[in-house]
Amino acid sequence: MNNYIVFSDFDGTITKEDTICKIMSHFAPEHWKKVWDDIFNKRITISEGVAKLFSMIPSSKKDEIIKFVLENVPIREGFKELLLFLKSKNIPFIVISGGLDFYIYPLLEPYKDLITKIYCNQADFSGEYIKIKFIYECDPLCDDNDCGMCKISVIRKYTGTKIYIGDSITDINAAKVTDIIFARGLFAKELKKNSIPFYEYDNFYQVKAKMEEILK
Repeated sequence: MNNYIVFSDFDGTITKEDTICKIMSHFAPEHWKKVWDDIFNKRITISEGVAKLFSMIPSSKKDEIIKFVLENVPIREGFKELLLFLKSKNIPFIVISGGLDFYIYPLLEPYKDLITKIYCNQADFSGEYIKIKFIYECDPLCDDNDCGMCKISVIRKYTGTKIYIGDSITDINAAKVTDIIFARGLFAKELKKNSIPFYEYDNFYQVKAKMEEILK
């Protein structure tokens, strides 16, 4: 069997909604929407935007945010079934996210034994407001050079047939270094615009079914 490896975005991919957007809408002052719009219209870099967003929220809200996320951010259907299938085939599943460790790990806790590794940004609660530590820097192949979480640099560490699952603008660079792509949302629109082939999905049951075909 070919040496496959699966990489997946987190916010809006593994989760049914964008977790950062959900957190901001509940905990941040109204002007967070302007920053969000600036990110998606590329007026500011992703790392600058995400740092600005979380700097609006007091560090004292940490536990409240975790509780809110666990109660209000659902996991996309079929996620566990996909993970179990990949585990049965000894195919690694790696999460690569521009989101933050303090809410990603609690949400993925029920699946931790089925996930090979999680790469994400780190939240710092030592000050009055939340700060972000961007620990995965861009490599020379990255066009943006200020991703905050450079997915290209992480993916390039691995060898084999690389499969990527994503949903947003933060996943576009990952398409440059992966062999098989599952996309939805803004990611799918961008791939169509650039005539890059991909499989569209709404849930992980569909990803699992296509993976079963690929592995035949």
